[in-house]
Amino acid sequence: MIATLLAGLLAAETKNTGGGLATLVFFVPLILVFYFLMIRPQRARMRQQQELMRALEVGDEIETIAGIFGTIRGVTDDEFLVEVAPGTTLRMSRGAVRRKIYQEEEQESPDSAQ
Repeated sequence: MIATLLAGLLAAETKNTGGGLATLVFFVPLILVFYFLMIRPQRARMRQQQELMRALEVGDEIETIAGIFGTIRGVTDDEFLVEVAPGTTLRMSRGAVRRKIYQEEEQESPDSAQ
């Protein structure tokens, strides 16, 4: 009796009803959505951060990941010297920089020139 049950279970497992193709049709679009919503934007952010690191130079104002604002006073391969107050310089890793602060240049309006 047990042998008959086992034979029936094995026979049921060997019958393929096309479930493999249905699984493939389900997972391929899921993987594509995952790629376009998560992986691709993350790569773009990483590329932007690397470009920022290459473009930073002495005199640029920056914000660190800790929220500290300062001016770059020295650059090496792995770190920056950042002046956060007159006479106070911090040594920071390149990875600690969140963004560069862009100061808008004040442009004179035609009315203020009179």
